[in-house]
Amino acid sequence: MMKCPICGAENALKKVKTEYKATYSFKTHSTELNSYECSCCGANLDLDYEEQNEVAIKEATSIARNNCISEILEKLEKTNSFVEIERSLYLPPKTLSKWKNQSKAPSAAAAALVSLLGVFPWLSYVGMLNYNLADAYKIAYAAILKKASEEPDNFIFSMSNDFYNGIAVVHQKNTTYKMNSSDNKIANDNYSEVSKSSTVSYIGNVL
Repeated sequence: MMKCPICGAENALKKVKTEYKATYSFKTHSTELNSYECSCCGANLDLDYEEQNEVAIKEATSIARNNCISEILEKLEKTNSFVEIERSLYLPPKTLSKWKNQSKAPSAAAAALVSLLGVFPWLSYVGMLNYNLADAYKIAYAAILKKASEEPDNFIFSMSNDFYNGIAVVHQKNTTYKMNSSDNKIANDNYSEVSKSSTVSYIGNVL
């Protein structure tokens, strides 16, 4: 029991537990943090006198991160060779398997790299071609077209909003509909009529 810094009451603070959810990408992990409640004024205070909360937050974040990386790698392994990825990224053999099985934890930088591979698995092929710029753009272009053909509605919509200024062109029976941030509604209306049978070509950013 200690003095309350809010109301000044002596021996009024009682330690209580509060839930905290650490998040890394799409994974969360819950832990308990210590706080203090004043029996006099009812204030709830985050007073980490023993620095236990900081340790608990770091541990929970690490668990969430490792679980996320493990799930990404499990999915990635179904369509990609870990051996080839490790070679392209100059990683020691079995590194990805250890991260997937959680027998070894990736660093923050390594976790970020795996997260990017989860979103853009074709990045490993860029590494296999020695990070050649021309080849990298070709790979990216092909990957974008493939994704656009698989999910045309979602892909085109995501390319034209307040946060991304880009252009896409939809071809259908010699008709071309251009789409950019200045004519969103018209482009979306036109696109929705032909999306299921269209060929989508990516042009690039408009800066």
